[in-house]
Amino acid sequence: MSVASVSGFQNLSEVEPVPASVSRIQPQKDLNRSKKDNKEVIENSKEASQKNKMGPASLLFRQTKAVSSPSSSGGLRQMILSSLVPGNTKASVVPTSFFQLVLFHFYHSLLVFFHIIVSLYIMVSRQYYRIKNTGLALVYHHHRTPQLICQDIKGLAKAPNHVAVVLNLKENEEGGGVEGLMANIGDIASWSIGAGVKQLTVYERTGKLNKLHEQTYKAINRTLKSYYGEAIPSIRLTTPHDNVSYPESLPVEPLLNISLISKDDGRPFMVELTRDFARKAAVGEFDPAKITVDAIDSLATKLVITEPDLVVLFGPRLDLDGFPPWQVRLSEIYYAKYNNSVTYSVFLRGLRRYSKCKINVGR
Repeated sequence: MSVASVSGFQNLSEVEPVPASVSRIQPQKDLNRSKKDNKEVIENSKEASQKNKMGPASLLFRQTKAVSSPSSSGGLRQMILSSLVPGNTKASVVPTSFFQLVLFHFYHSLLVFFHIIVSLYIMVSRQYYRIKNTGLALVYHHHRTPQLICQDIKGLAKAPNHVAVVLNLKENEEGGGVEGLMANIGDIASWSIGAGVKQLTVYERTGKLNKLHEQTYKAINRTLKSYYGEAIPSIRLTTPHDNVSYPESLPVEPLLNISLISKDDGRPFMVELTRDFARKAAVGEFDPAKITVDAIDSLATKLVITEPDLVVLFGPRLDLDGFPPWQVRLSEIYYAKYNNSVTYSVFLRGLRRYSKCKINVGR
């Protein structure tokens, strides 16, 4: 025997012997596990083959029979009731009995019926008012003739001295923006002069024109020239918030004074006025007992505008859009439903509404 083989035997003798119990039990466990896995595979294959042999009706019967056991009869009923209501129904309102199911569908059908009726009414009403506004705009058209405007006003019982209009900038629409706004003011100024109005207040929420006195003045004069020719009526622009008038002086008294106001002349003005009163009262410069309705009315009239007789909205709904609230306590407000343009017919209908209104001033 060689030296290598002897040394090999010596190394093997140094390895610790494996206990006999471990060497016998481990193979036995692996064998049991493999038998168990084979048994499960055989059972699964048998069940699959039985299901393939059974028809859909038999499977449904077995499933229904399993669910309809005494312990799960309530679950089957709830499953059937849930399948008879819309899928997006909240779990808290899903019916739990046949009577509740009938009531659910009755009220659901009733709401759907009302929704259809209201939708049809709104659609028909919208089309009716749009056709009406278009027809009146065609019938009552000024044709840039002051004589026609005077003729339309002649039969009114009374006419307003101060008219306020609420306009929208419509910056991203065709015919809108600053130029469109100037053109609209020029038309309204021409109608107002023809109707004998002395004071016109133009409210635009953003106040884009409050710093453009010269451009606005020239644009209005161009429109007046298209109505009255070379005999352009004299007008004056004022911005009460900045206490600015343009032009500063005129050779004659203007036929129409136009005031440009914005949202800053509304609630923010009243808030600032209140703070000013509070500051002066805190340092003893003002007596709080002197704050009366007449005093606030006098300040609002002097610093903003007088109360208009008529406010005309050229929008589709009744929305003052931040117009000074203190100045509309007794004003007549008019708007045409579903109208979204500045037209003479809306202005004329506002004058007619004012001529028929009765203002009762309480004590």
